[in-house]
Amino acid sequence: MPLGEPALMALTIVVVDDDVDYRMIVRYLLATVPNEMALVGEAGDSQEALSLVLRERPDVLISDVVMPGLDGVDLARRVREELPQTKIILISSHTDDAYRRLASSSGADSFINKQVLNEILLPAIRDLTGRPLSGGSGPCPGGAGASSSAAPMN
Repeated sequence: MPLGEPALMALTIVVVDDDVDYRMIVRYLLATVPNEMALVGEAGDSQEALSLVLRERPDVLISDVVMPGLDGVDLARRVREELPQTKIILISSHTDDAYRRLASSSGADSFINKQVLNEILLPAIRDLTGRPLSGGSGPCPGGAGASSSAAPMN
C-alpha cells in the first residue's frame, strides 16, 4: 500500500445460526480473508444475537432464516430499525421462493441458499459493502455446490 493511503479497517461480522456446523462454515470462510473481515460475535439464537448486534454494531449480520423463538426474519427487521447501516444477509437451507420473499420483506440486503454458502458468501459481502476482498471462497467443510446464488433484495 502506498504511503499516505489509510488502511481499510476489517469489516465486522456477526453470524447467527442455531446450527453449529453452519456457524463453523462461516468462521472458516471469514478466516480466508483475516485482514479484511473480523468475526466479532456469533449466536445460536436471535434473542442472544439481538443484544450482541446492538452491542457490537457490526458492518454485516449473517443470520439463518429459520430458528427457534425469534426467527431470522424478525431479527432482520429489528436490526434494520436499530442499525440501518448494517448490511443483512439471510441464509437458509430452504430453497422455495416463500423464504426468499420472507427475506425480502424483512429488510435484508441479500438471501443466500446454504447449499452454496461456501461459494457465494464472500462475493455477496463484497457486493453489499463495495469492498474488494483479496481472499477467495474456495471449498470449505460441509459446503456443497448447487445452481443457486445470492439474491440481492433491492
